[in-house]
Amino acid sequence: MPHTLHEVLQLFAVEDTGGGTYIGRQPVDDVERVRVFGGQVVAQAMAAAARTVSGRHLHSLHVSFLRPGNPHIPLEYDVTSLREGRTFSTRRVTTRQGATVVMEALVSFIEPIDSDDYQQPMPLVAAPESLPSLEEQLAPYIDEGYAALVRLRLFEMRYIDPPPRVAVDGAPAVGVPGEAVCRLWLRIEADPPPELLSDPLLSACLLGYVSDWTILDPVQVGVGKTWQNMETMASLDHAMWFHRPVDFSDWLLYDQRAPSAIGGRGLGTGQIYNRNGELVCTVAQEGYLGRRR
Repeated sequence: MPHTLHEVLQLFAVEDTGGGTYIGRQPVDDVERVRVFGGQVVAQAMAAAARTVSGRHLHSLHVSFLRPGNPHIPLEYDVTSLREGRTFSTRRVTTRQGATVVMEALVSFIEPIDSDDYQQPMPLVAAPESLPSLEEQLAPYIDEGYAALVRLRLFEMRYIDPPPRVAVDGAPAVGVPGEAVCRLWLRIEADPPPELLSDPLLSACLLGYVSDWTILDPVQVGVGKTWQNMETMASLDHAMWFHRPVDFSDWLLYDQRAPSAIGGRGLGTGQIYNRNGELVCTVAQEGYLGRRR
């Protein structure tokens, strides 16, 4: 994974090679990865689709992850216009590496519209300043593969509910399982650059990137297993609905829940709020938890 915010934002600067095709770079010198991070493909697909739309803002994204991408080969994004209506623009984005299709996405844009305003209230949770850091919460498990996560100093993460590893360790051996909830606050570690605060598309791409980090946390809590104890845990699809512009100058609340895990599939849903309680984005992802035959 990239180690600085600048490296992450550079990933979203896809290169226009003509004919509706864009090239997305890979993180430099990241030899530890065995597959492309899904959030990176999501964000680059959004950036590529937006290059073909003018005067409209992003409002939804629906992605199907088809194959694990090679993290050492650039990604090719082919953008096709499916709709150019009076209110909506829809683009299909096909992500390839050579002849291999890695992902298919539908990205939709909308004209600015004045209309009624309603949202589900933000849940009442502890303030981020009152919560322990992720390093403190995962200190007993640092040798179980969490050292890299703790070193990832792009965002500060403070869990309101115990992180999956802590929740699973403290779960009762018997009894009725509780609600699978995993809420956390997120904030950029360093001061956000001015372009991130002034460019709605750039901030939406970063939100798409970050939204894939923890969305399957509540699934792990629900089944009582972490990724270390599963034979497989992989993203199948990813959907986002953008309600309001995101402001990365303050904390964001990621309210994540798992309605279901059955048949080798676990569903994670999330709502992202800003510090003022405004709903910024809704996220849904299904993960594959089944065993290989």
